[in-house]
Amino acid sequence: MKIYIPHKTNSGVNGGATFWRNIINGLSDRVHFVDELTDCDILFIASPMAVEKEEVMQAKRSGKKIVLRVDNIPRKSRNKRNTPHERMKEYATLADVVVYQSEWARDYCYPLCGDGTVIYNGVNGSIFYPPTEPKEDIYLFAYHGKNEHKGFWNAHYIFQQEFRKNKNAWFYFIYDFRSELEELKNANFDFWNGEKYLHYPVITDPTEMADLMRRCKYFIYPSIADASPNVVLEAKACGCEVIGYPDKKMSGTAELLDPKLDISLERMCDEYFGVFTLVLQAGMIEV
Repeated sequence: MKIYIPHKTNSGVNGGATFWRNIINGLSDRVHFVDELTDCDILFIASPMAVEKEEVMQAKRSGKKIVLRVDNIPRKSRNKRNTPHERMKEYATLADVVVYQSEWARDYCYPLCGDGTVIYNGVNGSIFYPPTEPKEDIYLFAYHGKNEHKGFWNAHYIFQQEFRKNKNAWFYFIYDFRSELEELKNANFDFWNGEKYLHYPVITDPTEMADLMRRCKYFIYPSIADASPNVVLEAKACGCEVIGYPDKKMSGTAELLDPKLDISLERMCDEYFGVFTLVLQAGMIEV
């Protein structure tokens, strides 16, 4: 079984890089990942905006199977191509299977992408695992970018309320404030009641991120419109209590916190392998 993933990267801790790293490492003993479309059996579109339209059309013309993974609908105002909705709908029409990252994603993206199956993300348990030492009274917010949907100021407010009840609590936050950073530093990040806080720089090493999560008792995640955030699964795996998250109408986060959900990387990879196998069997390609 030979699979081609356009524009894959193994670096960083953002959602795309984490997924690519996990799926490639988790399936390396069962799947051969190739670097060229012409060499593959399956074009796996891990993100609709990470592939050029011509490459998808070429795959269809040459009889390649296409699997499209969908988490959300890109915002046209933020996309350089300025045609994300049209591309997603076209890719979904061309795909043999659409894989949604959560029930929330399937419900939200259905008008563009139609029917599909749900495969939740998984966590690399060799990196993200529970602590052996007692946790500290640290509330962590982590997002390696700047996006108003992620809810930094919601987390800020939540911590302020918690600090009133526990003066030993700390707020650790990772967020890219960009041009606002110096102004916020000078303004004490707008804390006014003696709150204890630490602004972390971007952490690009997953092991370092996991070490930090194992120290923290709480993970604040008020982000909306998130299908299956890896960072929530990683925090959960590291023994953090996830708080401040929106309801099921606003995000897929609540689904990930179901205690019955298997969040292992092995489960995720088994489910993707099952989809790839069925797609190839339908096309009578030897796996």
